[in-house]
Amino acid sequence: MSYTVKLAVFPPWKAPVPYETLPGVFATAAGAAEAGAKALEPITERELADLASSLTPRSRRLGEGWAIAIEVPEGSIHGYLIYDETGVEVSNWTTLDVAVDRSAKG
Repeated sequence: MSYTVKLAVFPPWKAPVPYETLPGVFATAAGAAEAGAKALEPITERELADLASSLTPRSRRLGEGWAIAIEVPEGSIHGYLIYDETGVEVSNWTTLDVAVDRSAKG
């Protein structure tokens, strides 16, 4: 199976708006995700810095683990969409995924 990556803007509570397809086709979803994250690296860090003061993570016990949540920001954020060779979205990722991961790690 092969995968393509589209960079997108994610407005709050609305469908993402793709704006650029990365060149090439990726053999694995992991390879596509790596390419998407690398393409958005400068934007991600800038967005995280801009959002830092408003991102207040909350955590609660969920079974044997913890659930981490943050408020959805009022403005749009960047991310990417991964599509399989039939054009079906198989994954997506946004700047907020990084924020939640960092909050979980403390």
